[in-house]
Amino acid sequence: MSDASGRTIEAVACAVDFSDTANLAWARARELARRHHAGLVLCHAVEPLPVASYPIGIVPTTADVELRKFAVERLEGMASEARRSGLAVQTVVENGPPGPTLVEAAEREHADVLVIGTRGLAGLEHLLLGSTAETVVRLARCPILTVHPQDDASGEPVRTVVMPTDLGPDAAEAVEAFARLFPDTEETRVVLAFADSTPPYLEPFRHEALERWGEADSRGEEIEERMQPIAARLEAAGFRVEREVLDGGPVGGVTDLARDRDADLIVLATRRRSALTNLLVGRIAQRIVQYAPCPVLTVPVSKQAAEEAG
Repeated sequence: MSDASGRTIEAVACAVDFSDTANLAWARARELARRHHAGLVLCHAVEPLPVASYPIGIVPTTADVELRKFAVERLEGMASEARRSGLAVQTVVENGPPGPTLVEAAEREHADVLVIGTRGLAGLEHLLLGSTAETVVRLARCPILTVHPQDDASGEPVRTVVMPTDLGPDAAEAVEAFARLFPDTEETRVVLAFADSTPPYLEPFRHEALERWGEADSRGEEIEERMQPIAARLEAAGFRVEREVLDGGPVGGVTDLARDRDADLIVLATRRRSALTNLLVGRIAQRIVQYAPCPVLTVPVSKQAAEEAG
């Protein structure tokens, strides 16, 4: 299916590890494929187990073969069911560390979006997302739709979207990717949000000083004006737009806003740099994905946009 720009969504990839959250991600991927009449690529990475973890008497290479056989059978079962509903599905099983392996598989299959769950079979509480989803969000060149255990598998249209921005040029690519994937804009409301990064311990003093001097706090109005070009892009794509200037940090501000508005989706532009230098991908985006009350679409921006954003 092509959007107004003529660009077509042709392939939707979904990473699965056979967990409950992966099943939710698979349901979202199927819905996206139906909406765009696109093909589905069902991906699984077989990560070799440490030799010390194998039972006595099992040769590691034999165990690797059995793990791969199990994965192929499970994926083919999922694919067969989807094919019966009219979807075109292919399966990909690769050996290697899940994060980089899944990213490489999505690139090789020319996926327009990769859907993945935030938790795996272990069910452990990770500091961020868990190594697989964290790596995929950081390394992927295509948009990533991340699904949480508490997210449902509903095929309902996306009605309310929270889109945080740092007022840089990244937003243009995030808007384009979102409009391509979710083109049903007639009833969609986008809440464009800028999180005021003033340290919390300084916030009371800033407001108090302005009140004491009898000056209006015009900072919020100035930020809203700077958000206007981004809002105009969204409106041109057919979305209804609201603007919010949030006090506090971006993680809590954005996730609280999404919760208060009962958002169906959060859309984030990310910059593909190293984990040490990229604060948005390395810390803010990953934490928003972790704590979000709804699915999150992360959109990696091009090198040129990242350089313009500084």
